Amino acid sequence: MFSEKYRKIERRSIFLSLLLLFLMQSFAQTSVFVSAAAADDSGDGTTWETAKKTIAAGITAAGTDGTVCVKAGSYVVSAQLNIPIGVRVQGGYRQSSTGTDTTQRRLPGVNSHWTDNAWCTIISGKEYGIASYRIATVHGLLEGCVIRAGSVQDYGGGVLIDGEGATVRYCVVKECEAINDYENNAEGGGVYIRNNGTLINSVVTECRADNGVGVAGEDGYLINNTITRNYPSHCGYVVDVDGNYYNTVLIGTQCWMKENLRTTHYPDSTAITHLTGGTSNTYGAYYKNTDLSDAYVQYGLLYNWLAVMHGEASTTAVPSAVQGICPDGWHVPSNGEWTQMENFLKNQRRYWCNNNSNNIGKSLAAKTGWNGSNDCSVGSTPSTNNATRFSALPAGRYVDNSFSNLGLEALFWTATQNNNDNTAYMRYLSSGNATLLSNGYNKRNGYSVRCVKNN
Repeated sequence: MFSEKYRKIERRSIFLSLLLLFLMQSFAQTSVFVSAAAADDSGDGTTWETAKKTIAAGITAAGTDGTVCVKAGSYVVSAQLNIPIGVRVQGGYRQSSTGTDTTQRRLPGVNSHWTDNAWCTIISGKEYGIASYRIATVHGLLEGCVIRAGSVQDYGGGVLIDGEGATVRYCVVKECEAINDYENNAEGGGVYIRNNGTLINSVVTECRADNGVGVAGEDGYLINNTITRNYPSHCGYVVDVDGNYYNTVLIGTQCWMKENLRTTHYPDSTAITHLTGGTSNTYGAYYKNTDLSDAYVQYGLLYNWLAVMHGEASTTAVPSAVQGICPDGWHVPSNGEWTQMENFLKNQRRYWCNNNSNNIGKSLAAKTGWNGSNDCSVGSTPSTNNATRFSALPAGRYVDNSFSNLGLEALFWTATQNNNDNTAYMRYLSSGNATLLSNGYNKRNGYSVRCVKNN
């Protein structure tokens, strides 16, 4: 929680003084110039023409009391930046700047060109996707930059502001996260402040966290910021009638289970028939492991569509209102609800692969369990999967009296019948494909189930 210091409302005179100080800053100290257009870091950084290429190299060259001037452009960092006490990293200098000119500058905190690298200095963990590290820890000054696509499992997905005098100002922090998949205790999706650090005149947006979704901290100052459209990473836990606990994930406005259903009873406690020896029209589940072993806990059970619906009618409604096999307060998603989730991901470039909005499969697939493939397919480099935290595992299928495709496919029933009585829609990920797929398959087949929370 923030201390009372976070809630101080600074007088207008203090704000004007800070703004005047910013405008009057001199470059008497060491100035190092950085440009994304530079060939590499071999330049001495003393002019724009001999600029360093990376911000990390600029920080090193700045020593203990220098200013790193960074042109507008895209800077994808492969590890966290560390800005020490006495060093100032200042972005937003126009690409037309020459020599040692520092007069041509635009700040992202006062315009909306936050994705335009011709206008802004954009520092990202990845151009597309989410990194597995914080973008910057600031002990000195970070100013005039867009910070995006950072991720941690503890605190401060975008920026950690740490120490007396540590300041982030005139910045935009977006699309960052602090998520701990196991304990749900990470804080500060965009920014974490401690030890009297300061966040001033900045924007924090489209970030998420277990707690303190936009900004969190222990002790410090928030002055004249806009903190908006940030959201939690999850929506609690759900328990089925068997007592199984499931983690959840918030995707857009929908709360999904992030584990496959594994109940052996309907919500009314009636046992679900354990089916063996061939696909069947009987309500039931095809147990991969009859002793309910560790694999069952990891992959869940495979159910036929009749078991999933538990006597309720097909629907295309959003939300479906079909509880079916799901726990109380949850429902089987319709095909339209899957489309709702799909459209949300297609509108968020952090979930794309290779700048293609259709390539969202990797963002849904778990980081483990998938067999290899190539390019943007789900099975390619699975360590880069799961930006959404949906954690889809390739449990495979039960068709024609046999289990198959474990490690190759994650298939999920919907509450929507296809265009004939024998088939229903399912959504799936395939190891060799980059998209979220859809098809109508026989209702007697066994597939996985994910439930969605009501309301």
